[in-house]
Amino acid sequence: MKNLIFILLKYGMRFIYFFMKLFTPVRNKAVFLSRQSDAPSENFRRIAEELQRRDPSIKCEFYCKLGLKSEMGLSYMLLMLRQMLALAGAKICITESYCIPISVLKHKKQLRIIQIWHSMVAIKKFGWQTLDMPEGSSSSVARIMQMHNGYDYIVVGSEYMRGFFSEAMNTPKEKILPLGMPIADRILNSTNADNLRAEFIRNYPQAGGKKIALYLPTMRRDYAVNCAELVRNFDYENFALIVKLHPLDSRTFIDDNRAILNPDISTEDAILLSDAVISDYSGAAAEAALLEKPVYFFAPDVEKYGGECGLNLNPLEAFPNVSFADADELIAAMRSNSAKKSDILQVRELLCGGCDGHSTRHIADLALR
Repeated sequence: MKNLIFILLKYGMRFIYFFMKLFTPVRNKAVFLSRQSDAPSENFRRIAEELQRRDPSIKCEFYCKLGLKSEMGLSYMLLMLRQMLALAGAKICITESYCIPISVLKHKKQLRIIQIWHSMVAIKKFGWQTLDMPEGSSSSVARIMQMHNGYDYIVVGSEYMRGFFSEAMNTPKEKILPLGMPIADRILNSTNADNLRAEFIRNYPQAGGKKIALYLPTMRRDYAVNCAELVRNFDYENFALIVKLHPLDSRTFIDDNRAILNPDISTEDAILLSDAVISDYSGAAAEAALLEKPVYFFAPDVEKYGGECGLNLNPLEAFPNVSFADADELIAAMRSNSAKKSDILQVRELLCGGCDGHSTRHIADLALR
């Protein structure tokens, strides 16, 4: 029954879209579609600004709604109709998530569709790699709805990531381009790290005179992050520890007041002001690697986590010198600053080697080609 509903939805959309294309002229317009948030992301804003800088006559339209809120309810159905109408009259489409109208409809030849995803890396598997897994989609629904079909190009953070995205989006590797992300431009070109750090220390005086370590754990689907030992035994004499949990993580509870929990700063700013970053399977590790800061991986649950959704990159294997399953070993490595320059550069090359500080320009070039 569920499959029948999706089949009817797909062909109903195609029927409506046929007439939308017929009666909607193509204009000098770029549309930005996302299910990642209710507002345009920084990546979207930067690309739109660059397009309009090149050609002020380009109209940029944003159609963004957090998928977790809308799911497939009436509000999302109405949004899809608006997206369809926008696509029918656009020359450029930029998306950062799976978008049903992009994948199931046949578009005009003038429309160029670029998928920038919402992360420049794919440390954990997704999309076609995780069909029928606990965190994946139904294989029958994915085929009916042609998941991730229709992209002209997919932008990723590095050469190493191309094969993973090709598998995850069921797209030929030649369409996967390691151009990096617009947000990487800001990180690489930032000049206010010292000011951010000074302001942070004013707000959190306990960080003064210490190195600042930033811990960015990925959310687990059905269980809390295993970080109690790390937080309890951390070297607070030499480090201030910032813990920024995933915004949707409602299971992990930290009650150690020595840690600075979820301060009111963006993840990007927290990375800029920190001296070292601790990750697990998060794409945020790439943003820290951009600045060639020490990145450590704490993965005590790698077998459990990998068993639920699969991993493209097991940090314990890919980065053995800076990856740990034991909290005390990680703390000791950070205390001795054991991450060598070669380790840092290896993380950078594999995760974000395509970022050169001009990713926004490269993506605009692709869109306007």
